Amino acid sequence: MTHIEPWEMAGKCTLGYGPKSIIVQQVLGERRVQKSIDVHVRVPQHKPAIEQIVDVFVKKLRITDVDVIHNKVVVRGEFEVKALYVACRPRQPVHAVEVWPIRFTAYADIRGARRGMDADASVVVEFVDYDVEEHTRAYWHKKKDHDYDDCQDEDYCDDDYDECDCDCDYDEGCYHKHKTLKKHKFKLHCKPHKPCHCTRRFDVSVVLGITVKVMTDREVMLHSPQGLPYKPKG
Repeated sequence: MTHIEPWEMAGKCTLGYGPKSIIVQQVLGERRVQKSIDVHVRVPQHKPAIEQIVDVFVKKLRITDVDVIHNKVVVRGEFEVKALYVACRPRQPVHAVEVWPIRFTAYADIRGARRGMDADASVVVEFVDYDVEEHTRAYWHKKKDHDYDDCQDEDYCDDDYDECDCDCDYDEGCYHKHKTLKKHKFKLHCKPHKPCHCTRRFDVSVVLGITVKVMTDREVMLHSPQGLPYKPKG
């Protein structure tokens, strides 16, 4: 019997030898979209009204479902809006109000997407801001650092108000017990006075940025003349 060294067997045994393939995932398409949501917030009656809004932010933002349909990807999710505010009370304690859950639905156009393909999505908060009614204390606190004209008459403006003594614990408003008003004619810049009207309502605008990817399976041949691609896609 002829002895064959192991290194002499290369190219002689063909059992199990030949082209093989593996399945890899390739990115078919990627798209980034924006979703705008307007949320109306109302402070419940068991909490005090709003003197000043300190901060508004988004919590618990997550994607719940990603569905691939013909040439589109539908993304659904939810989040919570939380606001910190100074209460309209003499000691001005800080309270919080939450709205949960706030659901959203967005879609991205991706050409070639089909049912059954794998998809992935991520979401981030791009913008958050709030808006309140004019002639409220919360609006005054938000705008007082900006130069704006609060005059209702072209010849006169309310230049100085003493601090009013009023009960602002209700969103219906309050009344002045003592007020001193000085008017100066033809003032160029008017200093807005602090109103005696608290509120329980405000609106929050949220802009979300959603990134969607659709993946498809691709067969790659091993031990083929072409070999693996030098710069594989995906």
